[in-house]
Amino acid sequence: MRRKRVLLVSLLFLILAVGTFYYVVSNFLLLPRVDAIPPGAYIIPWMTPNPSLDTISKIPPPLLPWNLDAVMTGALKLDVTFRLQVSNQTRVVPSTVYLGHDADYLYVGASFSGMGPNPYSSPGVGCPNYFDIKLDVANKGVLTFPEAGSFMEVCVSVPGPGPPPDGWNTRFWWAYFDEVWQDYVPGVGHGGWNMANEVGMPVNTIGEGAAEYDNTTGTLVILFSRHLSKSGYYADSLQMKPGERWVMGFELELGFANPNDGQNGYPVYDDIVDGWPLNTYPYWSNDCSWWPKLVIDLTNPPKTIPGQTTPGLNL
Repeated sequence: MRRKRVLLVSLLFLILAVGTFYYVVSNFLLLPRVDAIPPGAYIIPWMTPNPSLDTISKIPPPLLPWNLDAVMTGALKLDVTFRLQVSNQTRVVPSTVYLGHDADYLYVGASFSGMGPNPYSSPGVGCPNYFDIKLDVANKGVLTFPEAGSFMEVCVSVPGPGPPPDGWNTRFWWAYFDEVWQDYVPGVGHGGWNMANEVGMPVNTIGEGAAEYDNTTGTLVILFSRHLSKSGYYADSLQMKPGERWVMGFELELGFANPNDGQNGYPVYDDIVDGWPLNTYPYWSNDCSWWPKLVIDLTNPPKTIPGQTTPGLNL
């Protein structure tokens, strides 16, 4: 009887020791996360923009002097058609989204053919067009705080008949925001995406960004870089380490912001939006199990990254 009791106590102690060891390793030693790549996943290639994003961002708008295909050589290209319901017509926007990464950044570029200005805009008053990429960072198929989103908006004013600043040429600006998923958003009354700085993460994870707009064709082009890790952010808001490979669900959105969203009698989430692969805006559900998967793999960096230039050259 005594031997059985000792054996039972020893077994319980072993279980406790193994559990404690696993907890310490998982939570304090932080073993690298290396996910298995599922069939059909979109593997994001290693690349970096050429010329650099810093160079591109200094090219003045509204001309289109840089070619996104050339800048994002080697990137994954997704051909998507967004459909934006504007008044009594549908604005069809053939688009190409470019995704690439290096050791530090996820690069996101896109060209939206014939998107045109926001229909809420008027001469001298520009309301933003915007593009979103949202990530199920934990890859659980259910959105839980914080996850990760990147949101770039571009203001394209409607040119007026007179001289600048309200006429002839389009006034142009862009801004970038980080997003997180909240299980409950005050003022909305349910789960949804919110700006990261609203929930205690004030540091933007953007590196550089650029945008151009062609007045003649109504084509909007954007490009930005998001840090793969950044101090001050929660672990599940995209915080990769060297040697890791993450598989994440992702979703894309294109839209026109409603300047009266949630004000003056307009309902909250009253933007004009379409999504890929499905339009689920405004996210009444946190079910993202149907999102396609993307892969960022930092386990085996190439010796030469496509797009990199010789150090010291100002290209």
